[in-house]
Amino acid sequence: MTITHKNAQQAYDLLQARPETAVLDLRTGEEFEMFYIKGAINLDCQSEFFERRIKTLNRAAPYLVHCHSGGRSTKALEQFKALGFTNITHMDGGLRAWMHADLPLISNWSI
Repeated sequence: MTITHKNAQQAYDLLQARPETAVLDLRTGEEFEMFYIKGAINLDCQSEFFERRIKTLNRAAPYLVHCHSGGRSTKALEQFKALGFTNITHMDGGLRAWMHADLPLISNWSI
């Protein structure tokens, strides 16, 4: 399996060019509720059910994987690799980089 790494702008461009790419947000549910990329699926990589949940995914489908800053999602890449996923793109810098690039988010923050 080859894992492609992209920065936030490249990840956004990928989603525009290939809308069939599913976004897997590996942050906690609480983090996800605050803000997320439109259409993202929340799969908390720290949950005891994480591996069970990713085993249900199509291993050949294209996925963009991220967390908040890239640390947790980088660690989770080994699990995707071990399970035979073939089309994983990792967004380096995570959602923090996405926000710094001023890319669109769904936000539930109330200030």
